[in-house]
Amino acid sequence: MSSRPASSPGASRRTLLAGAAAGLGSLLLPRSWSGSARAAAAADAPLVVPPWDAVPACTPSRTDQARQGPFFIHNGERDDDVDMFRQDIRGRYNQDAEPGVQMHLHLRVLDAGSEQCGTTPLTGVEVYVWHVDAQGFYSGFGNPGEQNPDEVYRNRPNTNELYNNARFCRGIGISDANGVVSFRSIFPGWYNGRDLHIHAMVLKRGSQARGRVYYRGDDHLFTTQLYFDPSLTDSVHRSQQPYLRRTLLPAYAGCIQADERGNSGLRCKAQFEGGVVTAQMQLVVDPRQSRT
Repeated sequence: MSSRPASSPGASRRTLLAGAAAGLGSLLLPRSWSGSARAAAAADAPLVVPPWDAVPACTPSRTDQARQGPFFIHNGERDDDVDMFRQDIRGRYNQDAEPGVQMHLHLRVLDAGSEQCGTTPLTGVEVYVWHVDAQGFYSGFGNPGEQNPDEVYRNRPNTNELYNNARFCRGIGISDANGVVSFRSIFPGWYNGRDLHIHAMVLKRGSQARGRVYYRGDDHLFTTQLYFDPSLTDSVHRSQQPYLRRTLLPAYAGCIQADERGNSGLRCKAQFEGGVVTAQMQLVVDPRQSRT
């Protein structure tokens, strides 16, 4: 795991919050196809947003005690940066490793400031997502070999060590007329010291990079972290490499439980079918305030 980082390809806690997740769907493929053939066919097909469940309560989605974390990157922080306004965010730290399971991630942002917030989308906002790759590595930070997901994270690399322009498993979307953004990514691995998670941040359109700081106020609206049901995570991680070999590590069982103290309680509604994970989350965000 000490190979040089590679850039991405191509342009409780056991309770699901009301309004957190929604219904799923999948591409219709012949039953005679093998799982690998189905996954390959889905790999580059247009992303289809499945139907959404109703949101019965207009309660703003919860933030996470872990807040932004150390590894947020705003678009264009470096002169040689990769443009993260894109849908395909697949990639990995070590190109010699297996790529992992493809994930189609759909987020819907709803307007908590509206009387009909359960059905009123928050359109035209920037939605950032970022997470580790299938091996447990973040993009962008540290020197080659400095990250070691198998060992407890102890602030190395730290938030100021934005040493390269690798941006795999990071993307930004502008919420559409339905408040939706979608990404084609890789189902996350894990690193020792945290439960498996995905970061999400909502900013006003046209937001500006502030440097290596925690974002709050001004053009910031909302920051949280998203989780998965442990049984779903375990089924993905035991299905293939590079996840499978790390299920033997002592820390694995605890790092997929999604039960950290102070976590958001936001669990994606997700399905693992045909070799692809489809995941959805609805975020109820008040555009009149900044919450972290």
